[in-house]
Amino acid sequence: MTKNLKEKLANLPKSPGVYTFKDRNGKVIYVGKAKSLRSRVRSYFRESAPEHPRTAVLVSRTHDLDFIVTLSEVEALILEYNLIKHFRPRYNVNLKDDKKYPYIKVTSREPFPTVFPTRTLKHDGSRYFGPYTDAKAMRRSLKLLTDVFKIRTCKRKLPLKRPDRGCLNYHIGKCLGPCRGDVAPEAYKALIHQVCQYLSGRMTDLIKDVTARMERESARLKFEEAARLRDTLNALEKVREKQVMVSPGAKDRDVIAVRSESGRAIAFVLKIREGKLLGKEVFRLGFEGDVSKSEIMRSFLEQYLGVSTIVPDEIVVEQIPDGVELMRRWLRTKTGKNTKVLSPKSGKGRDLLTMAGENADLLLARSVPAEKHEPRIAASVKELKRWLNLPELPFTIAAFDISNIQGAEPAGSRVVFRNGRTLKSMYRRYSIESVKGPDDFAMMREVVMRAWSHIESGEEDAPDLVLIDGGKGQVSSAIDGIRYAGAGEEDIPPVIGIAKRLDEIHVPGRGDPVQIPHDSPALRLLQRIRDEAHRFAVDYHRKKRRARSLKSMLQEVDGIGRVLSQRLLTDFGSVEGIRQADPDALAGVKGMSGKKVEALLAALSENETT
Repeated sequence: MTKNLKEKLANLPKSPGVYTFKDRNGKVIYVGKAKSLRSRVRSYFRESAPEHPRTAVLVSRTHDLDFIVTLSEVEALILEYNLIKHFRPRYNVNLKDDKKYPYIKVTSREPFPTVFPTRTLKHDGSRYFGPYTDAKAMRRSLKLLTDVFKIRTCKRKLPLKRPDRGCLNYHIGKCLGPCRGDVAPEAYKALIHQVCQYLSGRMTDLIKDVTARMERESARLKFEEAARLRDTLNALEKVREKQVMVSPGAKDRDVIAVRSESGRAIAFVLKIREGKLLGKEVFRLGFEGDVSKSEIMRSFLEQYLGVSTIVPDEIVVEQIPDGVELMRRWLRTKTGKNTKVLSPKSGKGRDLLTMAGENADLLLARSVPAEKHEPRIAASVKELKRWLNLPELPFTIAAFDISNIQGAEPAGSRVVFRNGRTLKSMYRRYSIESVKGPDDFAMMREVVMRAWSHIESGEEDAPDLVLIDGGKGQVSSAIDGIRYAGAGEEDIPPVIGIAKRLDEIHVPGRGDPVQIPHDSPALRLLQRIRDEAHRFAVDYHRKKRRARSLKSMLQEVDGIGRVLSQRLLTDFGSVEGIRQADPDALAGVKGMSGKKVEALLAALSENETT
């Protein structure tokens, strides 16, 4: 035990608070809370060896500690949750991928609120629903909302100064069209209230509300609005018919089963609202050493309740963990209601626990144990983590590049490597839309922002590392693009740049670039990813230039202008397709005549021989 550690142990207060253990490098390896910091922390360092082997290893690797005094145990619990989420300590049970879970956000501080997916929770007065561990299920919910309630999906700032005709969604009956100026804000907010009822699982209240409004509009002889509400009611009834009644009574329940093995765990959650099974969520947890089932359940509950936006009336678990009363007090401050934590031994509740447990067993059996997965990770990925001092293995790396000649026909690319290998299904090409002139920084910002918008919406998972072809300026622009897409600071992954000339690695916050040896597999991996992103961007840039050149060639033919050349390319696919086409087929294109066909074929023939 170091002298500094002995002094801190001697001066620990008796107050409640949170403590952190650190290794010889100053890295936080464990976070805990205590009713009395003095009693709890000193219990780790008694002369007698700790009973649990895991605790003995933790103590042997602890070279320093810090603590924060709080006013109450509840404050200590909240602070412990936030610190675990921030540091992800090795010897705590950690909820994996909790920074990537999508939510559905319902705005509130505007006349015509919007509903859209996000991965960032902000204290902005909006309502959030989630988290969704299955992004596809979340998108299905969003599609159902837009189909049933006809809410807008655009992010335009409404009301407009000058109402317009309405977008395509309005004209095909998928949006009420508040942009047209004929929808009252009060009526639209009533619709948003119904959306929130649906997302909260308040189906009975929602159907009553819609039925009452339908009858009221009908009595007012507003039959068009009444018919729309009737269609909404029919759609909601169909949704309710598909939901299975699994529990008598109207109480909301989360039924939770946890299964663990070899440093990994699966938590399976059945969400029951108004007695009906609304859905399920699956959470993965990681930990070090041999951890008791009770501790895994306690840690999961604290983190799950921390990320959940809706807390049910009852939480049903197989075994009530230690500290449950403190959790209930925390939930009372968070929600204002008394949430029960139950462990039924028989009846319907036990049957639901059995169902959840069987699903957790199946999922755990299908997942790959950490010790089996570790040898599969490429050596270059492991070495890259070490050279860049990354918090996690850069298993998935996304790289971005820009290609243009003095701002002409600018193109961007994203390539993705997983475990050191190309993942071509995630490759994307971008035609720069908002930047005029040779501004590489602005182009990089646009491309990254557009790519990250799909991550923020839950359509894609965020990479573990972002690689930019360029130096500090390009790296800063990429980080700005991630922010502009709506990501919070805690959700931005490590972003680095690799310079072309000396292959120096630029890392934000470091004054000097990182010099990785030229014979290192880590540097060779970064070079390969950089070169692939460059190739993909250049190929697209050349294709755009070639298309522009060919279109210009068509427009040089007498009588064929921009519109007609575009029609020809659309109908025949390419200049070669036009060259091989039958003259009668060419003459059938709107705007073409026999004389234009002859001139066109002559020009193409001349171009072919030159």
